[in-house]
Amino acid sequence: MKRYELVPELREWDAHNGGEESPEGWVSCMGTFSLAAAYATLFWPQFVEVRGMVFREGVTASDVENWLAHTDHEAKVVEATINHLHILDIQHPGIWSEATETQLQFLGRTLRASWAAKLELDFPGRKFAVEFIEGSSENLREYQVLFYENHEG
Repeated sequence: MKRYELVPELREWDAHNGGEESPEGWVSCMGTFSLAAAYATLFWPQFVEVRGMVFREGVTASDVENWLAHTDHEAKVVEATINHLHILDIQHPGIWSEATETQLQFLGRTLRASWAAKLELDFPGRKFAVEFIEGSSENLREYQVLFYENHEG
């Protein structure tokens, strides 16, 4: 892990505590149980099935119907659209300027892996494409993760 690239605050934390501490030590002092629970729901989400399609929890039948009407009833497009998450949206826009490409890449790859594992666990026998779309230093907003069911092959 690129500890100081991913969590720059660890450098000062480690210096203060006399050596290399784990990120867990830092977060145990800086975080809250509410934050831990909220992040857990992001990285290990609950899924719901609506009209035979799979979405992260919170999506309603009305949401799906609206998107179906605007996409010629293309399930893959509807799932990919509703199920996409811009990595920057994990935090408030007021701190987006603090995000680094290294952090966004790490978070995106981690989300892709955890969502893929959870989908496989919750929906055995169904095939999902879970994609991590990388942005660039010029457009950090484009870093995103999404999923949809792959009905092909």
